[in-house]
Amino acid sequence: LQAVPGSSSGTVEVAWQRPKVPHHSISCFNEGAVVKECPTPYGGSLPASDGGEAISEYELEYNERPDFLGSDGGRKTYTGVHSVLSHLYSERTYYIRVLARNSIGSGKYIGTVSVQAT
Repeated sequence: LQAVPGSSSGTVEVAWQRPKVPHHSISCFNEGAVVKECPTPYGGSLPASDGGEAISEYELEYNERPDFLGSDGGRKTYTGVHSVLSHLYSERTYYIRVLARNSIGSGKYIGTVSVQAT
């Protein structure tokens, strides 16, 4: 998960990767600090880190407070792994987190990043 100030006033660009660690928080395979993809189930096309069902959407949450309880924030859903948040207050720091969702349910949030809107 990474976020950078956007190219126009009041924006932030956010990008993330599909999860590599299943919901139980135990990685399938890693080399030191580098987490590798889980194996693909027999007959499947995507790694098993999605709980066995394809990811249908991602939920992005943003807020001006790190506990996500502030009034300046929101949640948006996406099918891709990139977003441009707009209509934000310029020069304000925002905290951002993303989770993946499939037919089984929602996963855990993928960390939290902070970025100052342009």
